[in-house]
Formats: sequence, C-alpha cells, structure tokens
Amino acid sequence: MPSLKSFPFATILVLASSSILTTALQAGSSAFAIFNSTGRLPNGCIDDYSAARDEVLYTVPYTYPQVLSIIGSFANITWNGNNATTLNGTDNTVGTARSYEYYGIPLIETIKTYEKPVNGPYFEDHTIAPSYNPATNLSLYAPTNALTATPVCGGTAVTLNFTVDFCSTDVSAAGEIFSSLHLLHARILQEFLGNETWNGCEDSYHGGAIPPNGTSFGGGYGSGPTATPIAFTGGSTTPCFGLGTVAVAVAALFL
Repeated sequence: MPSLKSFPFATILVLASSSILTTALQAGSSAFAIFNSTGRLPNGCIDDYSAARDEVLYTVPYTYPQVLSIIGSFANITWNGNNATTLNGTDNTVGTARSYEYYGIPLIETIKTYEKPVNGPYFEDHTIAPSYNPATNLSLYAPTNALTATPVCGGTAVTLNFTVDFCSTDVSAAGEIFSSLHLLHARILQEFLGNETWNGCEDSYHGGAIPPNGTSFGGGYGSGPTATPIAFTGGSTTPCFGLGTVAVAVAALFL
C-alpha cells in the first residue's frame, strides 16, 4: 500500500496529532469501569461526557462493486491505513470484533449492524469502546460509528457517509479526530481505486446535484465535518469484545 506520507492531504492529520489517544484502563471512571467489568458500553453519555455527532461526506467516481471490493470486508482495513487485523468471529457478522494496531496503538471495534445488498446501499456500524488520552485528559466512546456507501449518478459514483455518534469529555477535540480519520480513509480508498477526481453530477433520484468534494481541510468534505451536540441517550447491548478487559483507543495518525 502507498505510504501515508505520500498523500498530499497529510496536513489534515495535524489536528489529530495533538490528541493521540493511548490505551488505558481507567478503573475510577464509570465509563471505563462499566466496560472493564461487563464488556459493554455505558447506557448513553454519563458522568462528564457530552454527546456529539460528526459526519463526513465524500464521493468517489467509481462503481459500487469497485468500492465494495475494498471496503466490503470487516477484516480488510488496508484502506484505513493498516495491513493486518484479527477477528474473534466470522467476517461481516454482527457481534464480531476486529483487533489491530494502528501505528502501535491497539484497537478493538465490534460490528452492530452489517448490510451489503448487491445494488446498495452498503451499511456497516460498529462500536468504539472507552478511550483515554492522559496528555489532554480527553476521554470518549462511541456506540455508533457507521459507514454508508450509496451508488449515485446512474451507478458511476459512490457517496460515502461516515457518521459517528459519540460521548466525550471534549467533543470539539474528539470531533476533529474523527473528521481527520474519516476523510483520510475516504482519500485512501480513492487512491487505491485510481485516484480519479470527482467533478460532480446531476442526480434527480438522490435529490438533485451531487457537488464536487469540498476544498476545505485538505480536499474533501461534502457537508462535514461538524461536532454538534445531539440528544443521544441510547447505549449498546452488543459486547465490545467479549472479555471486556481492554480499553480501546481511537488512533490519531503519525506523519
């Protein structure tokens, strides 16, 4: 795979680099205590956590089958900038968790919903367990980290929608991390498929014109990112990994 340093948009990672989340067990925090003892996320945002949502939209000029050839396996995370992962169950199955290291940081993510119809849209949603960065005193967890891939413009392109609902002690900093990572994932996917530029199209079936990707933040938001407070109250009844003794990190990338 191409080196991340070769991407012209690598400067977007500066926002994330100051908020690297490292693996830690925080037994004194209710969020971590719940996860460590049960393997499940808290029910809603508790203690000093606030609720927020971050959304990144990005369109790639490739067909739905081409996009699925890259993103259509929960075990394949090369388009996230990684080469190896371990599953604790069957690929693309609700309840299966993947564990891997992202630049030396251990990660665990568990499938909540998985839908891959032949003609789209593709939908995958997974949890992120409690994470803590002692350097910035930032904690977060995410009951929903979803990706939708929808064929548009007569099947000549696919719009990716990365939406994460999360709880954090600093929603602004956490939102920057999620925005940076999700845009990076979209750009790596585009690079893998040939790195053609999306110039927009008219698509009456999907509500009108689908514009070119934006130029802010290094090259590509449709209508994001945002970190907007929302009324999130739902928790997760899906085990985040089974044993429930490992806290997960959200990886910020190293340049």
